[in-house]
Formats: sequence, C-alpha cells, structure tokens
Amino acid sequence: MGNLFRILFGVLIAGSVTAQTVCLTKSEHDATAKKLAKEYIAVEKVVDPTFGTVPVATGPRSPEEWTPGEKKRFELYTQFEKDVNQMFKKAGLLQDTTCYLLVHLYARADGSVDKVYHEFSTNFSGKVPDTLVLTRFKKRINPVLCQWFSTYRFPVTGDKPYRYSSGMAVGKQPSRRKLRRGPGILTTLEQAEKTTRPDTVKRLVFNTLELTEVPEVIYRFPNLEVLDLSINGIHIIPEKVFMIPKLRQLDVSYNPLGSDGLHVARNKHLKILNIQSTGITAVPKAVAQNRRLESLWLGYNNFSGGLNTAPLRRMRHLKDLNLYRARLNELPGSISRLKRLEVLDLYYNNLRVLPERLCRMRRLQQLALSNNKLNDLPRKLGRLRKLQVLYTHHNFLASLPASLEKLYYLRILDIGHNAFGTVPPQVFTLPYLEELDMSHNRLTELPVQINQLHTLKKLFIRGNPISEQKTVSASLLKQLEGNKTEVFY
Repeated sequence: MGNLFRILFGVLIAGSVTAQTVCLTKSEHDATAKKLAKEYIAVEKVVDPTFGTVPVATGPRSPEEWTPGEKKRFELYTQFEKDVNQMFKKAGLLQDTTCYLLVHLYARADGSVDKVYHEFSTNFSGKVPDTLVLTRFKKRINPVLCQWFSTYRFPVTGDKPYRYSSGMAVGKQPSRRKLRRGPGILTTLEQAEKTTRPDTVKRLVFNTLELTEVPEVIYRFPNLEVLDLSINGIHIIPEKVFMIPKLRQLDVSYNPLGSDGLHVARNKHLKILNIQSTGITAVPKAVAQNRRLESLWLGYNNFSGGLNTAPLRRMRHLKDLNLYRARLNELPGSISRLKRLEVLDLYYNNLRVLPERLCRMRRLQQLALSNNKLNDLPRKLGRLRKLQVLYTHHNFLASLPASLEKLYYLRILDIGHNAFGTVPPQVFTLPYLEELDMSHNRLTELPVQINQLHTLKKLFIRGNPISEQKTVSASLLKQLEGNKTEVFY
C-alpha cells in the first residue's frame, strides 16, 4: 500500500510540474516581455559565463576560431531545432507545408519550461495568409506544440532561470524554383566550388540550402556584390563576411542568429542589409559598423521591449528603414534623429500614437503606417514636405490633420479600411495626387470636388455605402473618366 501511495504521489507531483508550463498569448507576452527579460537571464550567460565580455570587433571570425562557449551555443541551437522538427515529424504535422517558427522560451534552472511564447509565419514571402487558413492552422498545431513544451527539457541546466529565443524553419523545405538566374549568378555550392572564373561572379544565391554555417567557398569571389544566405539554419555570421571587398548587399534573414550571431567588421562598402526574422530583440550595436549602409531591414523580429535608435543614428547614410511586423508598441521620438531617412516602413505593429517629432524627418518620401491601431496622425504631418507616398490603411482614422494640405508632392494616399464618413477636404488641395484609396470606409457620397484632382489616375471606393448601393453620380463618373481617372467601385 505504501509503495502504491508513493507511486501515485509521484505521478501527481509530475503532473503538477507539467501543468505549470504556461503557453503565453501574443498580448500576454507583449505585456510581460520586459519583466521576463529581467527575471530570466540569457541562456548564453549560462552556457558561457564570459559571454558579452569580449567586444564584437575582436570576436571570432570563423567557426575554426570559435571559443568553447560559442561552439557549445551552436550545438545547443542546432539540437533544439532538431528536437522541434522531430516533434512535428512524429506528430505527422507540417509535412507538406513550410513554416517559420519563432520561439521565446523561459526555462527553470533545471531546463524544464516555465513559460513559452511561439509565433508562426506560414510562408517566407512576408505575405499575410488568409485569416481563416491561418486560424485553422494555429488551432491544429498550437495545442500539440504547447503540450510538447510542457514535457520538454531544454538541454541546459544552471543555477538560475534563463531565457532562450530562436527562429527556425519547420516542416517541408521551401522551394527554390523562383531563383534568379543569369551571367554572374551562382545558386549552388557545387557551382561555386567548380567555377573556373570566380572573378566573373557577382551574385551568390544560397537561400534554403539547409546551411548551418556560412560556407567558406563564398570567399573565392573577389567581385562578389550580392550574397543571399536567407532561410537557412545559420547561427553565426562572422566578421569575415563583411570584409568581402565589393559586397554591397547581404541578406541573412530567416536565420536563427539571436542577439549574438551577427559579427560585423567595420566597412564602407555594404549598402543593403537584411536581418529580418533572425530572433533579435534590439538593434544590434554592431550594425553601426556598416557606416555606408543605406537600407536596413529589421522586420519580423520582436521589438516589443522598445526600439533603441542609438546604433541607427551612427549610420549617417541610412535612407531606408524597414520595421515590418516588428511588434513595436511605441515609436520613440528619437526616430526623428535619423535625418537622412527617406523610407520608413512600420506596417503591422501595435502603434496607437505617433510622436510629433516624427514630423522633423524632412527627407521622408515614403511613410507606411498601415495595420496599426492609430486613431490620429501627427498634427504637424504637413512638415514632411517631400512626402510622396503615405499608406495608413487598416487603422481607426476618421479624419486627417489640417496640415496634410501642405504635402505638395504627395502622389499616393491610401486611407482605406478606416472610419472616414466623408472624403477629407485636405485631399482636394493636393496638386499632384495620382492615386487615392478610400476603400472600406463609411462614405455615403462622393463630392464633386473630387473632379478638381486633374492628376488623379486611380480612385478606389470599394466597400463603402456608396459603392454597395451604387449611388455614385453617373455625371461625376463621366467627368472623372474624361480626366482619365479610373474609378474602382
């Protein structure tokens, strides 16, 4: 009887431990991310107590020169990816689908999972899948994944609870059918190793090759300008990559680099850097080593803890900043110090307000604010005198700031999927407007003033009461047609 009691007690204890694993929702994780970062130390510090004490600039340049701690971290990340993919394989899930899985795991000192947040992207193109498809997809997979985490032990033990973040490809390997081909372009390691004219190669496209490290063969090409290593399992991008003398574009997106995976050597030749969906939670300080960088893509990462613009301000030539789906809850006023920025993409974030200081960015030509939670736009928006393109669809806007009429060079204005009951009068003062999208608002009439926009080429008014009831004035439509304006309703 005593033995039976002990067995039952053990089962109950084990069950209670399992039950303590919490799968966080997106809103729960967003609300607690800062607190969790303080309560759980980075797993790198558990694996390697010297982590962070050596400046990145003097860090290892190739896998052969890695410290024991770096080798251990690489093995750890690789093992975790294998464990996750093996779980999906055993469950018979994702065998015909390619997904990208982002994991934020908070473990107890013994490696058991205390809390976890995970997020899926069902393709690598950045396109948002159909809502119904995505909902069904998550409904099937989330319970399986949460149950697995409740029994999984992360292969690290220490004295304190720790956190781990990683992004990885799961399921079927993505197709490479749409690869760009032509003179000077190589797409396989075999081609790169066999070519007898490395001096003629300017572009290497090594995406979706299941690479776990940067291949040494890339250093054969003295005139290499574009290097695509996206959608692999690479954990470290060594300094040596940034020292390729003519490299101007580097894409390492969708690799599990984390906070310590990007080792940047100071250079003056790199122009474009894509580090989307690499598991970073802050702008890597090392990025500032790219002094001539013009375009930086940071989207599909988790910046819910805040955006530190200090590293960005050191890049005096930065013109294009992409923060698509970066889980931003607020945009710091310091963004205005990026004086040379011409394109700012803030699509799909959680922004409720924008700082007025944003309007100091006088060189902005394109501003994308769509799919946020904005009720208003900055009052001084009209100070962005060079603005040509403004996307604000899928927000909660019902009016535009009066200063918008000063946007003399605005060509494209998209305010669809908002709450406009009338066409904002500021629109009629824009002399070069070519495209106006007011789809899916609350318009009950189309004012005759719209005919004053002689440069207007496209007008979208689908999904409004006037389009559903087909009450648009026939004579007005004829006038617009005479102005060579296409009306979509």
